[in-house]
Amino acid sequence: MLLEFIATISAGVGAAGLMVALRKFTRGGLPKWLVPAAAGLAMLAFTIWSDYSWFARAQTTLGPDKIVATSVEKQQIWRPWTYAAPVTTQFIALDKAKTTVDGAMVGTDMYLLSRRGDSAIVPVTFDCLMARRAVTSGDLASADWVTMDQNDPILRTACDRLR
Repeated sequence: MLLEFIATISAGVGAAGLMVALRKFTRGGLPKWLVPAAAGLAMLAFTIWSDYSWFARAQTTLGPDKIVATSVEKQQIWRPWTYAAPVTTQFIALDKAKTTVDGAMVGTDMYLLSRRGDSAIVPVTFDCLMARRAVTSGDLASADWVTMDQNDPILRTACDRLR
């Protein structure tokens, strides 16, 4: 997040510097207000680009063996452009490379990623017949199973695409 803040400020400083240079080149022919306006527009444009490109960039860093099961898109009042096109703020991916299949049971790593929050890798087992999942930190017999909807995209991804 600090690097993103530095990049946003850099975009603003760069745009302001470009406007200062253009004002000098035109010998003051351009109005002074263009300098802060260009800085503000550049910072806003960078922020919007960064928000909308995060999902694709995060997927790329995970690698080709990760399959996105579901994503969360949000509209936020402080970002009015998200009402025209919602922005992806979170997603869950499953690791095809670390998948084990034992009958109706599918074990894999579940990646929980968030735009501005902590991310986690959770080992899980899906029971495709009973439509349930459990965090597998140990023995499946003592695991706490959570019932899932048969149409849950995470369950469908694990049972249909990882097998």
